[in-house]
Amino acid sequence: MKVLVTGADGFVAQNLRVHLSERNDVELVLFTRKQSVDELYDTVKGVDFIFHLAGVNRPKNDVEFTEGNVELTAALCLAIERTGKVIPI
Repeated sequence: MKVLVTGADGFVAQNLRVHLSERNDVELVLFTRKQSVDELYDTVKGVDFIFHLAGVNRPKNDVEFTEGNVELTAALCLAIERTGKVIPI
């Protein structure tokens, strides 16, 4: 099973990655803040499950919160919809 972890460099995600890497039935696909939202569709189309852990937890302003949480989650949902598959998050 291919599993996407968004926010893959974050504290919670790093611990999840360790746990999932111990499983023989999981192939990890990582999405970090270094990647563009434009890459989401190509990233999502090949996965079976998503742990969506990306987000901004200490924003400097409302815009940063909206971009890092609301807009990223909306883009992820749109990318999933575009695949035509049911991908649990």
